[in-house]
Amino acid sequence: MAMGFVKTGVLAEKKFREFFLPTVLASMAAQLGTIVNGIIVGNLISAQAMAAISACLPLSQMTYAMAVLISIGSSGLIAIAAGKRDNDGADYIFSTVIALGIFSAGIWAAFLFMNSAALPNFLSSAENLRGMVQEYLQIFIWRLPLYLMCFSWQTLIRTDGMAKIVSRGVLIGQITNVALSFLLVSNGMGVFGAGIALLSSDVIGIAYILKRYFTSRERGRKFYPVFNDVGRFINQVGNIIKAGIPVACSTGLISLKIWAIYQILGNTGGADAMTLYAVCMACLSVVSMCIAGCNGAMMPIIGMLYGEKDFGGVRMLMKYVLRIALTLSGTFVAFTIICPQVILSLYNLPPSLTDAGSTALRLFAVSLIGVTLTFLVMYYYSTIQRRIAANILSWTEGIVVVVPAAWVLSKIFGLNGVWFAFILAELAGFFIVWLYTKYVCKNSGGKLNDVFLIEQSDAEIIMDVSLSANSDNAAQISADAKKFLEQKNFDKTVALKVGVALEEMTLNIEKLNAGKKIDVDLRIKRGADKIIIALRDNGKSFNPLEYSVAEEKNLHTDGIMLLKNLAKEIKYNRVLSLNQTVIEV
Repeated sequence: MAMGFVKTGVLAEKKFREFFLPTVLASMAAQLGTIVNGIIVGNLISAQAMAAISACLPLSQMTYAMAVLISIGSSGLIAIAAGKRDNDGADYIFSTVIALGIFSAGIWAAFLFMNSAALPNFLSSAENLRGMVQEYLQIFIWRLPLYLMCFSWQTLIRTDGMAKIVSRGVLIGQITNVALSFLLVSNGMGVFGAGIALLSSDVIGIAYILKRYFTSRERGRKFYPVFNDVGRFINQVGNIIKAGIPVACSTGLISLKIWAIYQILGNTGGADAMTLYAVCMACLSVVSMCIAGCNGAMMPIIGMLYGEKDFGGVRMLMKYVLRIALTLSGTFVAFTIICPQVILSLYNLPPSLTDAGSTALRLFAVSLIGVTLTFLVMYYYSTIQRRIAANILSWTEGIVVVVPAAWVLSKIFGLNGVWFAFILAELAGFFIVWLYTKYVCKNSGGKLNDVFLIEQSDAEIIMDVSLSANSDNAAQISADAKKFLEQKNFDKTVALKVGVALEEMTLNIEKLNAGKKIDVDLRIKRGADKIIIALRDNGKSFNPLEYSVAEEKNLHTDGIMLLKNLAKEIKYNRVLSLNQTVIEV
């Protein structure tokens, strides 16, 4: 087929970049708040005070795991439903997650307060840290249930295409956190003051986010009375949990991993070894900013594309995201390997730990490349509902390999054996998931042939291209589509209608967005007794179904009434601030 247009990933990549910066800024603010708190406490109190705060990380990870369980998986479900133009279904999932967030926070709060006396001994194997751990927990356990609700709500708002509101709220909260942490710690409140600062930041941040979201005209999701049908609600809760289990399980297992590694290090090298691991965890937090930004930005888009069966678009976006993530994390890893002393100097560690700390950082940094790949692929598999593959990565990344390996290697190589175990865990995870994907592809009857575990393209698609909306391209795509359909032995009248529809829609998009470069993804699909044209563009919101003759007379646009007359049916949806128009001819 001789055509001037080809499929590109430009539109999805632009939407990813639009989501990525606010999402990574939100993650950066949250992660940097914790890191800066550690630096402030380490410099104003002691390195052991920093280690005491870091010993509470398993509780943070458990809280994050619960938030992920009820929100991350559901964000993909919402996007898939929206991609299928099932807005009622998307609204129902949205409302169910809100209810689950409140209920889960209440259960988690009750558990934490009932077990508050036993937590210091559980979290720290180093006896000299337990007093500061207990002091920090007095306020920190108030923060955890609130964080659970905040995170789940933030994820929903990002899925609704309003990532900027979330990033601003988190930034405001974390600026408050850093300022209050420095003020309270420097005035003698110790680690308790750092806990107050963190709790205050969450309250201020979520208050800003909710106020802006519920007063915004751009809000797309609506509340659904989920408790009117208890059976449907319970069934939806099950679907949400199934979707979130792989990532939540990985996060929960990381909590156990952090706790187990702290125990191994505490028994092997005491408080000094635990302090070095706290610095390594700070490095992981830096890479997590990149990972969280990529995952938070890509999941709604991948879900939308997958819901539309745009498998080519899914592949293109994933390859683009992997390049971005590996470039960012690789740069940080290279810096850590070359200049570990710079990172160590931030935490005011004693000179006696410099050599051991440099070795620890260099070895641990290598594993961060694997962490980046593992989490991106795991989130991807969760979004497209490949839960077995996601769970394999979840368990191997979480605890199955690294903890036994760390225990064994610590007996042989001492502390360095623990750092080697992290590298071994990443290699094992990739090898196992590679074997699994080979097995799935072999047994797919030829439908699947690579690690993406999706078809190469929708079997119904006969034309799949991208273009910019302008008058030259409008005429060209119309002629190309008409000629192509005629070559495929479609009725000439049908081919002509398709050509006219494409030209009118492309011209309309250009006219509505005068002076702006608007990207369009176009797919033509074969139906039972019709041709289906699916267009996706990043222009102004425009629903052809609501267009009237009066608007055409006012020169708002033209040709839409002609389009409505020649089409059998037109369907429209607004997903992630993109126009999704389906025309049946």
